[in-house]
This record gives sequence, structure tokens and C-alpha cells, in this order.
Amino acid sequence: MSENLELELSKQFKASQERYVYFLLAAAASAIGFAMTQSKVEPLAWIHLPLGLSVMLWAVSFFAGLRFVEYSTSFIFQNQNYMAFKRELRSFHEDRAAELLADFKLKLNKTVERQVEKMKLYGNIQSLCLLFGALLYILWHILRMGAIDA
Repeated sequence: MSENLELELSKQFKASQERYVYFLLAAAASAIGFAMTQSKVEPLAWIHLPLGLSVMLWAVSFFAGLRFVEYSTSFIFQNQNYMAFKRELRSFHEDRAAELLADFKLKLNKTVERQVEKMKLYGNIQSLCLLFGALLYILWHILRMGAIDA
């Protein structure tokens, strides 16, 4: 029962994580599209600098989200390989199987640690760039309102 609950919680966590990442991807793409519609008829001026920077940050956020998804998929693939390898080892002598499994686990752990670190990095970049892009967009909007009144 405990293993089933653990598996179910793991599935729910993974699904929640995926929904969050895809939401951020959609938000970044939508923000870029919206920002482009807000300035399409205006001539390029210094006031558009914060807008351009916000679009660039949203593009970085989108790219980081894609990289996160790639590393997440690779992480799942590595775990699938581990399970398949364990299944294949059933046909080996017990001592040899234990030795091969230990060797495989050592290599897998190194790979997985790197993947998890990259996932953390790209996840943080995705979130922060989306946020800072929004702040720059707000700054642009405030500057634009001030320029209209001037």
C-alpha cells in the first residue's frame, strides 16, 4: 500500500510540475504576442527599450522552459533505462548482477545529479525572466503614459 501511495504522489507531483512549466511557457509566449500588439503602430523610440528588454526576457523564459522540459524528459528516460536494466539483470548470476547494478547506479546518479541541477537552473531562469519581463513591461507602460501627458 505504501509503495502505491508513494507512486501516486510521485505521479501527482510530476503532473503538477508539468502543468506549472507549461503554464509559464504559455504565459511567456502570450506576453510576447501581447507586447508586440501594443507597439506595432508606433515608431521605434528610446521609450521602447524597456518593452524590448521585457520581450527578450520573456523569450529567455520560454527558452529556459523548453530546456527544463528537455531535461525533465531525459530524467524520466534515465529512470526508465534503470528499470529496464534491472529487469535484464535477472538473467545474470546474482554476484555479477549486483556488481553491474552498482556500477550502473553510480553512473546513473552522476547523470541524474547533473540533470536535476540543470532542471533547477532552467526552472529558476524561466520563472525569474518571466517576472522581470513583466516588471519591465509595467515600467514601459508607466513611461509611455508619462510621455503621452508630456
